Amino acid sequence: MTELVSKLQTPQKLIKYLFTRGTSAFLIIFGRRNTGKTDFSLLISEIVNNHGIIKQFSTNIKIYNSQFDIMHITNLEDLTSWAKNTEGKKLFIFDEFGKAMRRRSPMSSLNIELIDNFQILRKYKLSIIAITINEKYCDNAALGDDVLDGVFVKPFYKNQKIAYYSDLLEFFSKTITNIPRTSIQFDTWDVAPFKKDSPVIKPKFKEEHLNVLWEWSHGKTARELGLSRMQIHRLSTKYVKEVLERESNK
Repeated sequence: MTELVSKLQTPQKLIKYLFTRGTSAFLIIFGRRNTGKTDFSLLISEIVNNHGIIKQFSTNIKIYNSQFDIMHITNLEDLTSWAKNTEGKKLFIFDEFGKAMRRRSPMSSLNIELIDNFQILRKYKLSIIAITINEKYCDNAALGDDVLDGVFVKPFYKNQKIAYYSDLLEFFSKTITNIPRTSIQFDTWDVAPFKKDSPVIKPKFKEEHLNVLWEWSHGKTARELGLSRMQIHRLSTKYVKEVLERESNK
């Protein structure tokens, strides 16, 4: 084991090893806020992509810019469908994992579905990187060595280049340093939601302003839609007025 650890000197070598020793991997990253957990998880995706280990990626993190495609998935239904219907190895980065797998609600439908599906999803060659603050917030069923392969801890918010790794398959530990930043641009303030069911399918309206209002009413900001707040206000006011006048004439 000492010989193995000595070979894993850099973040790149460790990550390559973790994602090539099996058809899939389930890793978790712990750390307080501003310790670089999300940044590190996206760096991992860059490393496995650059080395051709994995070419299909998804996450519930809001990505602004990436050199390779990363699908945005925010629910278990879509994740399961993507894993089943996408060929080859694939990786899902699960931010705010503790909010989905809450220790205080172990019998919630999402907790049960996630636990039941972890091993099934791995049969589709799906690797998962889960991100959360501390294990005390997570359901213990998701942290067992029958599910989890290894744990990263990001200990310092003033030095995000350090991480401690503990392997639960081969029982070795490793401190990695000089971790670079990811080149992937992402929303550091996004809440990274994850639910059980797929959201309602968006209808296709003939009038463009109705498509805009649908997106806005389902969570997109005016900025994301390329509009000002005043433009959204005018569109919504106009629509409400039209509906009220139509209803009053019935």
